[in-house]
Amino acid sequence: MNASQTIKHPPAAWNATHRPFRGDAVVTQMVSEAARQAPDAPAVVVADRTVHTYADLQAAANRLAWLLREIGVRPGEHVAVVGRHRPETVVALLGVALAGATFVPVDPQWPVSRLGYVLTSTGARCLVGGTDDLARLDAYAAAAPRLADVVALDVATERPSVPTRRHEIRQPGGEYRGSEADAAAAAGHVSRLVLAENPSSVLEIGFGSGHLLRRVAPHVDLYAGLDPAEHAVRAGTRWAQEHSLFVDLVQGAADQVAELLPGAFDVVVLAGVALHRSGVGYLRRLLQALTAVIRPGGAVIVTDVLPPGAAGVPGLLTVPAELLESLRGGAWSTVRVQPRDDLSQRCEVMLRRGADTRAAQNGSAAEVTGAAPRPRLWTGWHVARQPATDLPVLARPDDVAYVIFTSGSTGRPKGVTVAHRSLVNLVEWVNERFSVGPADRLLLVSSFCFDLAVYDVFGILSAGASIRIVSDEDLAEPARVAHILCREPITFWDSAPAALAWVLPFVAINGARAGAGPRALRLVFLSGDWIPLSMPDEIRAGFQHAEVIALGGATEATIWSNFTVVGEVGPSWPSIPYGRPIQNARYYILDERREPTPIDVPGDLHIAGDCLALGYHGDPGQTAERFVADPFVPSERMYATGDRARWRPDGNLQFLGRLDHQVKIRGFRVELGEIESAMAAVDSVRAAVVVVVRSAGENSLAGFYTARQPEPGPDQVRTALTEGLPEYMVPSRLIRLDELPLTPNGKVDRSALSALAHGEGGAV
Repeated sequence: MNASQTIKHPPAAWNATHRPFRGDAVVTQMVSEAARQAPDAPAVVVADRTVHTYADLQAAANRLAWLLREIGVRPGEHVAVVGRHRPETVVALLGVALAGATFVPVDPQWPVSRLGYVLTSTGARCLVGGTDDLARLDAYAAAAPRLADVVALDVATERPSVPTRRHEIRQPGGEYRGSEADAAAAAGHVSRLVLAENPSSVLEIGFGSGHLLRRVAPHVDLYAGLDPAEHAVRAGTRWAQEHSLFVDLVQGAADQVAELLPGAFDVVVLAGVALHRSGVGYLRRLLQALTAVIRPGGAVIVTDVLPPGAAGVPGLLTVPAELLESLRGGAWSTVRVQPRDDLSQRCEVMLRRGADTRAAQNGSAAEVTGAAPRPRLWTGWHVARQPATDLPVLARPDDVAYVIFTSGSTGRPKGVTVAHRSLVNLVEWVNERFSVGPADRLLLVSSFCFDLAVYDVFGILSAGASIRIVSDEDLAEPARVAHILCREPITFWDSAPAALAWVLPFVAINGARAGAGPRALRLVFLSGDWIPLSMPDEIRAGFQHAEVIALGGATEATIWSNFTVVGEVGPSWPSIPYGRPIQNARYYILDERREPTPIDVPGDLHIAGDCLALGYHGDPGQTAERFVADPFVPSERMYATGDRARWRPDGNLQFLGRLDHQVKIRGFRVELGEIESAMAAVDSVRAAVVVVVRSAGENSLAGFYTARQPEPGPDQVRTALTEGLPEYMVPSRLIRLDELPLTPNGKVDRSALSALAHGEGGAV
């Protein structure tokens, strides 16, 4: 009789994790204590120099906190922090927390619409960023009307100059066509019309080869453009950078303008050659959309069209008199046809945005017209003039420390709210369990919008250790990251497995160049996704003193809530064990009646204890749905993770995958995680992911994998899978990749793989 037959339910001892911790403290107190103990110790490091000692960091964060208080930020309010990999971001996170506010990390690569949603949903009136954010002040203001203050920490002057901004690449939404010669000939005429408005900001829709851009951009503060052609965006942006001009060029279709380039422009130029195929109805809809991005009194110029009654010309749109008449009044105070002076039939249509009389009476034109006042701008110059003295402790243990936004099933991101108390529990456990202290240095590689970075900042600083910042540019080059990891005194790595898998091949190259020798790395934390079975041994091959720690949990359970120390990987392991609960965390595997399942029987995974988040910001319905009453501990809650797992007889949890990774294949219920584990167990396979492909109403499976030498081909992988899996669980397509695509958080990008799977022709 085996253990699963003799023990019906897991013993209570497996959840006996209660430990005392500083439940009366907030995490900033722990950082301040470390600063007082060793003020001259390095806190933030870049390359071979210390940017901030603990005393420097505390002073800089205090100054920011005092400025935030001065401009009206109060305890409990939300402040957005743009998460670039720079020392200023560490100052920003700590400064916001010292002010008693809740920090909300936002990604610099997010579309303005997503950023606007996060700012609006949290009510954040202040954003802390840097020089690169100055380029989008108007867009930020339009997307989040309550945004009142922006702090650019890396700007040393009181009144900064506006820098050139790198372009954004977006998926094209349409196609514009037009003669290059016609565009060049029209540009001189149109530029005179534009500059006659004496504009500060100009938006061109359909900028094509950039003839108008080159004539007008040197004379305005902001030149924005929208075009469906990626090469047009790249060429225009490159030209602006070469001439040190500020442009904001975005790839997209004309009817996406309000989403991609929200703002309040003085002049909008609409290329007529973009309209001839779509017709008058499309022009009418575009003009309606433009009312959201043109300021009251601003002008819209529709170029290269034919006036009413003109003979048709291929490729040009004739504007009917009825359209012009219908546009007069309402939103447009003036509508007129401007003939060309070259005796051609072509003309421009000039429209002027009228002021809304109701808004004028109420003194709130910005709300009605879509224009938004620019936020007040503060810089490092203002911060430096604040006192460096400590503020009183303004936050309380049960106050929200941070809100992390994750993908939501509704299409809107959901914000997980985490209190200081649960963060302190996690930080204390990590630092005590793994003896993190002043001798440690963590290589910060995770996105600041991934909750691993919350420990990477506050956990490391609470321990008196140091943070090595890797620039965003270096993070894009795995060889550079490997060089830092091998050549600098880095003792701590923390990331999703895929992020480390990207770097490990270059570790071996560095080792061959430098020769064998001890390396400083002693702790490797891996979490957030499946860990390839081969990875622990690969890590130890490159770093002989490294201890590999697999961690799990959920953002809703404060970063990590279970762990296992990974020793030798057994040949029969289906996957790396999920491990055991950390201090003050409890794990339940429950059936549909919310009764504990027997050992070795799969069930739904729930987490309880002091590790739990408070819930979802602004969404009491979803909070109530996922954070439910704990049936085993009165008056406490547990979090329904949406994962499947089971207890093993040795007291370890085994993770089986998400409920939404359960699919039906030819009538059979299949766990994708089981197939991925089987693929990862094939010789020389490094990592594996399986996605579902739906075609003609049927589900099929596609498996992606990366491999070491000698690389197994798809046929070899398929043969190995058929030895352990039923035929319906073997992916019909097996595709080897050099690297798996990653999300900004360093996890495997399953959406990208699904798109690739749908694009593959047949079995590989």
